[in-house]
Amino acid sequence: MKKILFTSLVLVLLAGCSSAPQGIWYQDNHAQVSGDKIVMKSNLWITNVPASVEGQDQTLHGNLYLESKKPLPPNLAVVEVSIKQGKDVWVFNGDELEVQTNYENQWEVGFHWQKAPVNLAKSVDVALQVKNGKRSEWLVEHDVQVNSVE
Repeated sequence: MKKILFTSLVLVLLAGCSSAPQGIWYQDNHAQVSGDKIVMKSNLWITNVPASVEGQDQTLHGNLYLESKKPLPPNLAVVEVSIKQGKDVWVFNGDELEVQTNYENQWEVGFHWQKAPVNLAKSVDVALQVKNGKRSEWLVEHDVQVNSVE
């Protein structure tokens, strides 16, 4: 029964994970926010930790770095992270994202997802939505390799 509930939950999450507009994937990894250029760099990896009976527990970890020459606006909000591999899109938002201010001009957005169905042999595209007041911007980094850590 637990497996059926878990499978149903995963299917619901995957079905609901395509909220990112299709047009965002043509953006690039920088945007103008409050008159300054913000650049995003992505670092993704999967930890392969041996689990009890079911084989490997694959947890996808991500750190996205936002950098600019000037201090980032204090009212800048991180709204959503989307990862696309082929036709699959996975979305992270709200409590799933952890934003840290490393410096005034550098922020780090972190997330993780257990049992991620990411194919390590293929690269992914990573999109980050930020909002500054009423204006929303997408930054997209293409062909990001997902590393494997044992």
